[in-house]
Amino acid sequence: MKSTPVTLVTGAAVLALALSGCSSSDEGASADGKDAKSTTRTVTDATGAKVKVPDTPKRIVTLHYAATQPVLDLGFELVGQGAFEKGIIPEDQAAEAEKVPVVAQQEPKLEDIAALEPDLIFAPNVYDEETTEALKDIAPVYTFTLRGGDRAKWTQRTEEVADALGVPEKADELQTAFAVRQKGIAEKYAKVVKGKSVGVVGSYEENNFYAWGEKNMQGTLLVPLGFTYSKQESDIVKDQKEPEATLSNEKLASAVGDADVLFIDSNLRGEVNAFMKDIQATSLYKQLPAVKAGHVYVGGKNTVAGYTDANYTLDRVEDALKDLQAE
Repeated sequence: MKSTPVTLVTGAAVLALALSGCSSSDEGASADGKDAKSTTRTVTDATGAKVKVPDTPKRIVTLHYAATQPVLDLGFELVGQGAFEKGIIPEDQAAEAEKVPVVAQQEPKLEDIAALEPDLIFAPNVYDEETTEALKDIAPVYTFTLRGGDRAKWTQRTEEVADALGVPEKADELQTAFAVRQKGIAEKYAKVVKGKSVGVVGSYEENNFYAWGEKNMQGTLLVPLGFTYSKQESDIVKDQKEPEATLSNEKLASAVGDADVLFIDSNLRGEVNAFMKDIQATSLYKQLPAVKAGHVYVGGKNTVAGYTDANYTLDRVEDALKDLQAE
């Protein structure tokens, strides 16, 4: 991703922030990563960089929602956050979360971030070096996985955030609980799911839909439940660096025509966007076998930020399975 130029924050005030945010002992690190005679730990971020972070961060800024949700899932609060779409924050968290200043759109707002005096910044692995260095002048920067070959590993992203926050055990607890829930659903609805193929689509621009392969985020949610993932959908994105792709609506049948059950992208209110509504009005969509059978369901966010997103999808899948069981 080539970033547009940003205005670098300069001056004594920012220098003071940088020194306070990045201060640590020169004694070196102990075996557990903690710096001797200091209140920082040394951790390794998604790029392999060593980052000195506070033992217990108090003023956290996230620059993308893919880190915001894990931070909230892990029980921490934010002083600044990246932009997010309405409806993707759970209703019980929305009121408080929406009070947190937004300090990043496509690019971070450096002056606004500096004014918050953060002690830890979570940045996605899409910024150029100049932007990252400017952020480091403000506070320690932990770069987390957003894009690339590990994009599908949303649980890994939560582990990265938990490591930076010093609570890896909380990520383990979330993962264990989620795996137990998936196993329970698989056992309860084994007869319903058996032999059924599943596809997942969304839309984020006019006249196109978005397809996801089995090895992407949705596959990690649905396959453990016993579904067979749409072979057509996996095949149509197999040559992509990330197993996902934007495709013309004309390819709907060749992408998910073999799916017995179809889940469509929604927010955490069960609402689909205008682009998806337009697709649903087309004859191409209406001729899909899953649509004709009445086996189309909202499935939550196709892009999984954290366990809140993932559990919402499981809620919707359970609703679908109850419906299928009743047939």
